Amino acid sequence: MNNKKIIITGANGFIGEHLVKHFSAIGYHIIALVRSLPQYKVTSVDYVLYDMNDSVKEEVFNNADALIHCAYVRYDKNKNADLINLKGTHYLINECEKHGVKFVFLSSFSAHKNAVSHYGKMKLQCEQLIDISKNLIIKPGLVIGKKGLAADIMAKVKSSTFFPLVGAGVQPLQTVCIHDVCVVIETLLVKNKTGMYLVAESKPVSMKQFYKTIAKALNKKIIFIPIPFSLVYFASKLAELFKIKFPVSSDSVLGLKQLTTFDTSNDIASIGISLKTYDKSILLALN
Repeated sequence: MNNKKIIITGANGFIGEHLVKHFSAIGYHIIALVRSLPQYKVTSVDYVLYDMNDSVKEEVFNNADALIHCAYVRYDKNKNADLINLKGTHYLINECEKHGVKFVFLSSFSAHKNAVSHYGKMKLQCEQLIDISKNLIIKPGLVIGKKGLAADIMAKVKSSTFFPLVGAGVQPLQTVCIHDVCVVIETLLVKNKTGMYLVAESKPVSMKQFYKTIAKALNKKIIFIPIPFSLVYFASKLAELFKIKFPVSSDSVLGLKQLTTFDTSNDIASIGISLKTYDKSILLALN
């Protein structure tokens, strides 16, 4: 049992939940900041109710080694999301600075200078608040696990024979297994690293091939239906206007259209671990 203490915001979310389980399993003392208490709590983890609009009790930061910031308010759920995300992130950075706690920000491949999606732009703005000479920014590609976007895609492939292929499916995906994300963050903290790290397979796979690999793993035949970006975007905006449920948000469609590849090889080599390939990550998520 070590005496390391880590604070994790958004600890009920896909990545946050995995981080709680991962670090708890290797003996870290975890303070999980959550908007609502989970039905099933991890033994030995301290759960603290937390809203990004509010402050956190000072004692939460006492003797903490790092704070991993996974919490994020979506714009389609709250029209004040931009202000909440920026102010909340800025507040946590200041508190970490005051208490000598390393700040670790979970960003995204969507956050880059040519971002067109609301999500990508907001993550980029939050990144710009962070002094990476002292802290860490982790930018994972498409995270594959039993929850999250990749899991939603796998569920759709499983339940559908006819599958929409937006923009001919040529968009490049760079993936990373959720378990590898946890190991990367652990390794960077143990090595006391600072800076920004792109975390995903260096070699991209096309979205169409990604779908095919999922179908093969499920022993499922799917028939692709090509759909232009413009049509999907129009339909998603119309659905949002009339508050009709639609498979994807208009912001997700914009992000899909602007997918960008990055050379991650130097960052992965610097971290010193090997990442699972996308097909192995899919098999793990499906089993």
